[in-house]
Amino acid sequence: MESSQTPLLERQSSSHTSSDASEDLERGLDSGAGHDFRQLIDSQPEAVIKFLEKKGMKQLGSFSVPDTAVLPLIRGTGMLTLGSQQRNIDFEPEWRRKMHVFLDPAHASKKAKGWTGKIEVEAHVVTIRNAAAADDAGLLNPLLKRWQDQACSQMVFGLPAVQSVINFKWDRWARKLLLLEFAFYIVWLLAFQVFMLLFQDEDLSLTLSQLVETKRGVITVVSEALALLGMTPFIYIEICTVLEYGPKRWLSIWNLMDLATYFLQIAIDVLHLSRLNVRSEVLSILVASQCLLLWLKIQYFARVFQPTKNAFVDTLRSVVADVKWFLLFLVLTMWGFAGAFYILFREDQQQFQEFSTIWHAWLTMFNFMVSGFEFGIFYDCHNPEAAICLVVLYMFVVAVIFLNLLVGIMTDSWSKVKDNEGLRFLCSKAEVIDEIETVVPQWVKNRNPEWYPAYIHVLKVNPESADEVEMDSMWSRIGGNRGESILDDKTELNVKLAKITKQLEALQAAMEVQGKKPVNDQSASANSQNGQEASDDSKDDDTQAERQETFGKTD
Repeated sequence: MESSQTPLLERQSSSHTSSDASEDLERGLDSGAGHDFRQLIDSQPEAVIKFLEKKGMKQLGSFSVPDTAVLPLIRGTGMLTLGSQQRNIDFEPEWRRKMHVFLDPAHASKKAKGWTGKIEVEAHVVTIRNAAAADDAGLLNPLLKRWQDQACSQMVFGLPAVQSVINFKWDRWARKLLLLEFAFYIVWLLAFQVFMLLFQDEDLSLTLSQLVETKRGVITVVSEALALLGMTPFIYIEICTVLEYGPKRWLSIWNLMDLATYFLQIAIDVLHLSRLNVRSEVLSILVASQCLLLWLKIQYFARVFQPTKNAFVDTLRSVVADVKWFLLFLVLTMWGFAGAFYILFREDQQQFQEFSTIWHAWLTMFNFMVSGFEFGIFYDCHNPEAAICLVVLYMFVVAVIFLNLLVGIMTDSWSKVKDNEGLRFLCSKAEVIDEIETVVPQWVKNRNPEWYPAYIHVLKVNPESADEVEMDSMWSRIGGNRGESILDDKTELNVKLAKITKQLEALQAAMEVQGKKPVNDQSASANSQNGQEASDDSKDDDTQAERQETFGKTD
């Protein structure tokens, strides 16, 4: 009996402790001092995500402004952010001061192409103090590390408090520093492209001193130097990232590709300037590999800008993760067919180079898969019947079944990436912001205290006042056929689900109002019912007494 009660007591104690911690946190946040995010983690680590979800934001109030003053500013992110040292501010004058240019009637009349009207906006504040602090003292760095450890979902970056911190840092300083980083990358990329074009026709018999005596040689050497100069900031960024996150979190295929570009650039410059093995094919292979990797790295910058939410890097990462084992099975199957054809053509290897070695046979299988084949090869061999049967079986298994399955898997993978592109976009922004913040020197942070305010204030449009058309008000069917619709099936289904959700919310609200009737009314009703029952019982007793009296007289 004691053993069965112990877990219950432990659960009650744990629940009580969690409740007390949450109440303490909420009282602390309601006070003037507030809580840092690090204090929130230390006091109740298992309740951090729930706290961000339920208590991360607080609405201060609302007011009305012309739509031309706020809509151009929130386009793309859906919110405006403002840093302050105070949690409770006189929000309306502060936000109007931020929008003063757009509130000018002359500016509004110049920009408006239709008509203007009033729109209600809501002022919110991130309740956690120093949520925008640098490094692990703030909110982003601990969340990123926890997500990289697969201890929380990517959906955490979609929480309003986290979104607000991301958008504030991005608009305040991260975007500018990323563009500066991109400028160094453009210098690196263009300088290497110039070197590659000049190296193509270079006289490899010249020494370095003879090379710089020509105008072409000078440009080649200068382009190499500019490429090294443009690469230097990225080596510094990589070192700082490894020191901050550690080798385990840093290790990924994309970071390894970045590391390869640094080593390739240094190796190319050393081999070319020292003229060591400059005539060998090794240098040409290194230059070709570097050219490919540099153009691929540009996706790192493209993934955090609005027009390219669904970046190539994220799509490729998701597709490779989904099809890697299927591709392995496909390669092994092609290897099996390659071995079979290699054996069948053992007496024709001099005539047909396609099957002269096992590697040629596998490359031939790959060529058959992507571009088809000619039956003439199989008619002229020593064993045409078996060869034709084998190639028909190969085309059916690989070209018909395997390739269609591969296309289906890749389509499904792309759909998953497309469905979560908003979250992936926010997560990519958070990663870039944290990486830039890691490499910014401390003296730069000290000179810019406005980058790290105590509180983040947010302005967003009230959804009820937005001038939008409800989809369930549209006549989606143009004709009688399902194909004659202005909305696709998925959108129509979402509209119907949204309508049902609204109806359920209205029903729930009505039930809550119904359940809040005074308890006294219920007590009065119960007393009335009890009184009625007592009255009926007394009447029954009187009736029974009268009957006994009547029967007594009769006897």
